[in-house]
Amino acid sequence: MLSEPLAKTYPAIFKPEEDGGYFIEFPDIQGAYTGINENDISYGIAMAEEVLGMVLADYIEHGDSLPKPTPINQISIETDSFTTLIRVDVAKYLKDTESIKKTLTIPRWADTLGKRAGINFSVLLTESIANKADDILHPRKK
Repeated sequence: MLSEPLAKTYPAIFKPEEDGGYFIEFPDIQGAYTGINENDISYGIAMAEEVLGMVLADYIEHGDSLPKPTPINQISIETDSFTTLIRVDVAKYLKDTESIKKTLTIPRWADTLGKRAGINFSVLLTESIANKADDILHPRKK
């Protein structure tokens, strides 16, 4: 299974421009907007993903909480605009990826089992921290 603990999805609004192309904005994220001057929606989605990743990474690196995404069916748009969901792995946009050495203790059986399974303990711990932090900071309704 592919694990992306920092994968986030937000709605984006595509507003057509008078001279072609689209203005693309994220209603939940201040400062997250981009645009394209052509009608290639795939390119617009790629541009939206990039700006979303950069802005969310900036939030994380400055210790700010990520905004809660508004459900797509609750977003009001103009008649000629449309809304779509944009998914991004924020980890790809983080600048502060310097590794920090941590010393920890685990039971011998866990070490043996992990080595036998070929588990990279650093990757596992990093993913686990991201998942646990996401659960704590953004609890899901049950």
